[in-house]
Amino acid sequence: MKTNIFISILIALLITACAESKFEPNSTDKIAPQALEVTTVESIPGGAKIYFKLPVETDISYVKGEFMSNGVKRIVRSSIYNNYLLVEGLGSTNPVEITLYLVDHSENSSSPVVRSFTPTTPPIFTILGSIDVIPDFGGITAKWDNPTKTEICFSFMVEDSVGVLQDYEITFNNEEQGSFSLRGFDTDERLWGVYLRDKWGNKSDTLSVRRSPFFEEMLDKKKFFEVALPGDNTSVRSGRPLSFTWDNDLNTIWHTEPGVADGTPPQHFTICFGMDVEAKLSRFVLYSRAESYYYGQHNLRFFQVWGTKELLHEKSDQDYWRSNDWKADWFLIGDYEVVKPSGLPGSQYNELDKAVQDAGFNFPIPLETDQVRYVRFEVSQTWANSAALHFAEISFYGDDFIDN
Repeated sequence: MKTNIFISILIALLITACAESKFEPNSTDKIAPQALEVTTVESIPGGAKIYFKLPVETDISYVKGEFMSNGVKRIVRSSIYNNYLLVEGLGSTNPVEITLYLVDHSENSSSPVVRSFTPTTPPIFTILGSIDVIPDFGGITAKWDNPTKTEICFSFMVEDSVGVLQDYEITFNNEEQGSFSLRGFDTDERLWGVYLRDKWGNKSDTLSVRRSPFFEEMLDKKKFFEVALPGDNTSVRSGRPLSFTWDNDLNTIWHTEPGVADGTPPQHFTICFGMDVEAKLSRFVLYSRAESYYYGQHNLRFFQVWGTKELLHEKSDQDYWRSNDWKADWFLIGDYEVVKPSGLPGSQYNELDKAVQDAGFNFPIPLETDQVRYVRFEVSQTWANSAALHFAEISFYGDDFIDN
């Protein structure tokens, strides 16, 4: 009993001590730290890197820089564990004067150190100057260089019925070499525009050009047929053949038998657009199986598409078709991935993911791609990494040069 009483008293004392310690105010002083030493000022696109050397002190917290930008005072900070202060997001190449302070734990500031720099050209203007707008199927494609990989908002504009540019579509991109296409237009020449914004609110001028899109239409699916090449997964589960993927019905799907010999990844299937068709493709849209299979089971995830105008070997040449020898006579149209926008793991998905899949996954085909009659898919991985395939529909777009 005495032991229990002793333990209870000890715990109470510890709790009291902790509570008192918790609310004890931190010690402060009014002693300013020494000034930092600026060693180098390096101009960068839209800003600068200001390298410094810290004094030998223990009571220092961070480095602060103050400067004016477009009439507004801006403050940037750097941890003392870095050796430079980063200034970015400036929208011009005008000279900037910056005042630097070293701040201690009591928020005392050192005496100011003033430096100046001239930013190099901000990324939005460098990117705008690199944009090339070229005619494409049913619209235009814009390509650009973004060497600093800055996150940029691209606002694309299209001429309306009275000749005025109107905002049409936006996209965000930070790729070193980026591109974006606008489609769904006729072949009439019109004015196209694009302007850029960055995350700091800087806006570029508008680049405008006149371009005439190439003719684009959906290829006639009534002419499609399956080409059962050796090595293709031609199995059919529960009466759902490959032809269901070009019947214009998203409620019917193609489904192969799991575990068949030709279901071992990579899995193949081959489509002919018609014996009288040599199509210049612009894109294709893949509709995965929905219901409870969003981004799951046998839906395609990683795959390649190959094309050719003619089959140069007979189907009886098993070694040719079952090896990679056939690739010497075909050309690679593209290497593709079905991307889940949310990035959620496994079979998880959100409403955005669902909406994107329901709309169909739109895969572009390079403009320089040659005409084709046959396409062969090589599926390296499904969402479940399974030995079977299923999806609902596939639509190919371009020009088959047939006057209907």
